[in-house]
Amino acid sequence: MVLQGCGGSMYYAEGEMRDNVLQVNKSAFAGEDGMRESILVKFASSNFPIVVYRFSESEYSALLLQCSHRGTELNVNGNLLSCNAHGSEFDNKGNVLNGPAELPLLSFPVTTNNEYIYIQLD
Repeated sequence: MVLQGCGGSMYYAEGEMRDNVLQVNKSAFAGEDGMRESILVKFASSNFPIVVYRFSESEYSALLLQCSHRGTELNVNGNLLSCNAHGSEFDNKGNVLNGPAELPLLSFPVTTNNEYIYIQLD
């Protein structure tokens, strides 16, 4: 599913949960105009989606879209994650770029094989 917004479109990918590992097919990054740089994945045990960034065929980051300052859901604007509540900004690896947030975003370990991305949630 593709959602349109001010900063372009975000693709919501289907994920499958197995033993606290969220499995996402790599094909979710294939867009009409080439490879997407990021996708969003929702899962039942969280009120916030995860944004997954693709840096290469084997390097990804998976970040919970919850601001580390006050817990507000973040907006995805390309490689910038921003909080409408107080203006905090984060990069595509979860590092704080602008406060008031002081802590990085919650990130999850990611492994891959030829077909899937595995996001370890615990």
